[in-house]
Amino acid sequence: MVVITVVATAGLSVALRTMQNTLTVIDRRDVFADGRFALDQMAEDLRQGESVDSSSDADTVTVPTYLDGSAATVVWRATGTAAPYTLERSTDGGVSFIQLMDSLGSDQLFTYTDHEGVRDQVSIVMTISTKTADVELVTDVYLRNAS
Repeated sequence: MVVITVVATAGLSVALRTMQNTLTVIDRRDVFADGRFALDQMAEDLRQGESVDSSSDADTVTVPTYLDGSAATVVWRATGTAAPYTLERSTDGGVSFIQLMDSLGSDQLFTYTDHEGVRDQVSIVMTISTKTADVELVTDVYLRNAS
């Protein structure tokens, strides 16, 4: 009886650890997938942009761009008072927003670079928080239609 209890306890312990590790991996996978999707969408919106609005700062970027061939003003912003921050997107100039993810570790996403007097480069650094770690997704986007 004692041997069976010891074996059962050890087996249960291994099963619980395995389940916890599996849940951690699933959480990271889901958060990273959301982050990659959001980063790809931001890059696509910005790449088609004509300029970066002068009101843009580290937590908000506003860009006149093209969506499916039609002119639109897209706004990306990080909101919240503390981590985890929320990433939101508006395709109507900031009238209404859609939440894309709520696991940002920082609200400081955007930095801008001017070339020959034109703000035509946006660097995006998304710090994504999971239950066990913070990871940064980084990209530089050059506006194709900047003049």
